[in-house]
Amino acid sequence: MRTGLGSGRIIGLSLLAALLAACHEPGNTRSVLAKAAVDADALDFGEVPVGEWREKIVRLRNVGYVPFHALDALGLKGDPSYEIAFEGEGRVMPGSEKLVRVRFHPLAEGPIDETVHVTTDANSGREHTVRVSGQGVPSPIRIHPALLDFETLEVDSERTLRLTITNPGDLPLTVTVKGAAADSFLTDTITVPPLSTQQVETRYLPKDLGDMRAMVEVKPCATCTPTTAELAGRSVASAFVFDPEPVPFDLIPVHERTKSFTRARNITWRPVTIMGLSTNDRAFTPLNPLRALEVQPGEQVDVPLEFAARSSGPNLGMLTVGYESDKPRQSQVILDARGGRPTLAVAPLSLDFGELPVGGKVGRTIRLSNGGSNGNLYFRSVRGTGAAQHFSVDVPMRGTQPYPWMAGTAWPTLGAEDIPIAPGADGLDLTVYFEPKDEGPWQATLVLVSDDLFNPERTIVLTGRARATGPCVYELKPQPMLDFGNVEPGRGAVLGFYFRNPGRAECAVKDIHLSNDGGGAFFMPGGRLAGGVVEYDTAFSAMIAFRPKAPGEFQGELRMTVNNPAYPTVTLPIRGVSLASCLVAAPAYVDFGPIRYDCPAMPRRTLLSNQCATPITLGGVHMGTGTSNQFQQLTPLALPRTLAPGEGVEVEFSYARNVHGQHYTPYFVSSDQDPAPLLVPLLAETNHEGLQLDRFIQGTDSQLDVLFVVSNTTTMDTYQARLKAALPGWVERARQQGVDLRLGVTSTGLGARSVCGGPAQGGEAGRLVPVNGSRARAISSTSATAAATVQANIDEVGLCHNLVQGLETMRQGLSSPLATSPDDPRTPLPNDGNLGFLRATARLAVVVVSDEDDHSGFDPESYVQFLQALKGTGMSHRTQLYALVPTDSRCTTAGGPGPRFSTVAQRTGGAVDSICTGDYGPFLDKLLQRAGQPQADFSLSATPNGTAEMSVRVQGTRLPDDQWTYDSARNAVIFDSAAVPTTGQTIEVRYRSACVTTPWTPAP
Repeated sequence: MRTGLGSGRIIGLSLLAALLAACHEPGNTRSVLAKAAVDADALDFGEVPVGEWREKIVRLRNVGYVPFHALDALGLKGDPSYEIAFEGEGRVMPGSEKLVRVRFHPLAEGPIDETVHVTTDANSGREHTVRVSGQGVPSPIRIHPALLDFETLEVDSERTLRLTITNPGDLPLTVTVKGAAADSFLTDTITVPPLSTQQVETRYLPKDLGDMRAMVEVKPCATCTPTTAELAGRSVASAFVFDPEPVPFDLIPVHERTKSFTRARNITWRPVTIMGLSTNDRAFTPLNPLRALEVQPGEQVDVPLEFAARSSGPNLGMLTVGYESDKPRQSQVILDARGGRPTLAVAPLSLDFGELPVGGKVGRTIRLSNGGSNGNLYFRSVRGTGAAQHFSVDVPMRGTQPYPWMAGTAWPTLGAEDIPIAPGADGLDLTVYFEPKDEGPWQATLVLVSDDLFNPERTIVLTGRARATGPCVYELKPQPMLDFGNVEPGRGAVLGFYFRNPGRAECAVKDIHLSNDGGGAFFMPGGRLAGGVVEYDTAFSAMIAFRPKAPGEFQGELRMTVNNPAYPTVTLPIRGVSLASCLVAAPAYVDFGPIRYDCPAMPRRTLLSNQCATPITLGGVHMGTGTSNQFQQLTPLALPRTLAPGEGVEVEFSYARNVHGQHYTPYFVSSDQDPAPLLVPLLAETNHEGLQLDRFIQGTDSQLDVLFVVSNTTTMDTYQARLKAALPGWVERARQQGVDLRLGVTSTGLGARSVCGGPAQGGEAGRLVPVNGSRARAISSTSATAAATVQANIDEVGLCHNLVQGLETMRQGLSSPLATSPDDPRTPLPNDGNLGFLRATARLAVVVVSDEDDHSGFDPESYVQFLQALKGTGMSHRTQLYALVPTDSRCTTAGGPGPRFSTVAQRTGGAVDSICTGDYGPFLDKLLQRAGQPQADFSLSATPNGTAEMSVRVQGTRLPDDQWTYDSARNAVIFDSAAVPTTGQTIEVRYRSACVTTPWTPAP
């Protein structure tokens, strides 16, 4: 906007100025000049909603001694979002001011700038420029409600609801519908006038089925941010849904009748009126006509029906429900008289727990399954009636998956979150306990509740008898506590407890659990124990494990209840430390496994070594307090003894085996560098005469870690070349078979040799090459360059050493600190540890390639025991050593056939072949055959006397004899292809065997 003065006034002002100048001396002319000034050179309106007004003022002041006229004020850019105007007359007297009003009315969002130009006829300050800025922001348009939910309509019907739109600005608003289902919604308004509130009629007219969403968008300008309200609706074919659907009928003979029902629920927004029922087969008859029955939204009505079998075989029909809503419509549901509806099946139907002493506890398991063939059954709750206080139930289990009871429910009424049970082999296991609190016969009824339409409740009669008995006298070991000593962070250890009844009265023991697990550091591998009866001079044992999540000191407690009114609660403190240690044991535990009472146990060994970069002094070793005195240290140690970095001493143990059951004893080793003694658990189990029990745990298939231990002596060039030649094809075959390989290479060099050169000087001592990390050291077969990288690493091994110590470099490479650390603290090289090579879930194959036998010094049995223990208890079958070594005289080798590499390979279930073989590919393929699928063959620890007394169990269930075979040539149990255990399942093979004496050499 422009405001100015007339030309006549300008002429008059000029004459007046001339007269004034004539009346003064030249020296005084400056003091009577007109001077104009403004009070701001910039205005900022900040944020203003589109369509609203804001105003600011610029003051034009006369700071001289004669009047002047304000001539003009205008925006130089001419932006329509700004209006500019003078206020009042144009003449400005000395000391007075004139207001320039600047109004901001954003017509769009975003920054909007303008420049105000003010002109006067003053002698000084004729022109002034004021920068003006403002930000247009979204208009605060209000739409109510924010969600307009049309609920559920039948297709090809409509519903109208209202939106209230309030326009706070002086610009009109446009109303549009956007979104995926915009075509199904309409509004009767497209414009909302300025400064008004308007009701907008909105209609939902679905032409298709399903949930539909759209948005009403309201905005004052084309580029403005819209204010929205969500539109939602659901379109269905008809107003009714049926539960159950189809309607199930029992399978009955011809000429018989059966009844069923369904519930029809109105899922639409409006009341509907049922006009009648009909079926397409007169074998199905509605028992209630339901004529002229109004059904409100959400209301359901029962529809009883009868089926009269008029012919044999399956029978299907259709029920039609005619009703009125916006027009005559109908709903239909299938009638199914073929049988197979979801039905709760329970076995057994009664449980007799026999007789227990008061305070005892015994459990029995019932199986809940779906006896139907069509659809899931849902288990909802369980309750007990009668003498329910003497009984209890555990949580439902599907395999190893527990389903906790609903929060806020407690025995004798427990709720479940509608646990589904599919037809067929699916089912839930529910363990029921009898734990009598008083003597006498007791009976209760267990009521199982499901969504079975016709038999939602099944009952099981529970009976048991309780007798009074004298107070339990017991012996609990170890005492005064179960001490784990120090377990290196990242590792775990297992010990156990032993409960014996030395008294004349029986002991009822129950609720054996960890009342304090040290924040998860302690746990029972077999889970908490319900309990049982321990007769005079009998006992039981169980494992307790220690695996802390972080370093520190931990306290825990084992708790159980016995039938001793004076002292009913039995506790055992548990202690463990997890701090970094210089000492390491390989293997970390000594496990004799299950041993026959009548067969001598072979001594077992572990290597105690210094994994630090400085010497340590062994100060003491001793057997800690365990569950028995069955173990004995055979190797005398002269203490104190200093161990240089990497140096170790082998310790050998025997097991007396003359007490049945499981035995756990801690062996403690102290050094001057460690805050707590290192724990080496000693584990064993004695079974009855003639009976052997081998346990295995199925591992993960299709994962294989391979450590190549390649001799780096001066005569190995030909054999290293053959190994490299075999690798590309072998790696490709692994990819084709879906075997995920992780590959590493080390040498047989234990000590450095100056002529070798390189960062390790030929003494890799188990470290993966290249030890300086100049290329990948643990190589995945998924890498496109996997074979080439392994070939280059074999070249890195070199041909310079004169001593083959491959068994010891293998043990070093797979032990702490190399296997558990990114750096070997005993060497100056950084990041030369092997952490990341071994995967806990993968099988391990050690492949030795050497043209002479091993000279490590320790007995081969030490390395056998190390490999058998590497993957943990019950996992010895997951690790094998394979050897390409001299076996005959077909070619010239540095050494002749020797027993050490071959013995370890055979004892671990691996294979041996001649290094003279021209193509190593077929030998390497043996590794893939075992790793490419779940393991089906399990080598036994002893030789059976036949299969007459042999049994095989998986997860505690005995397998039929036609699901497995015994291969005498391999001394292995082999599962049928359809019966191979899955990952994590426990396998037990029990058989009668003869005692076999294995050659044994005492540890040095």
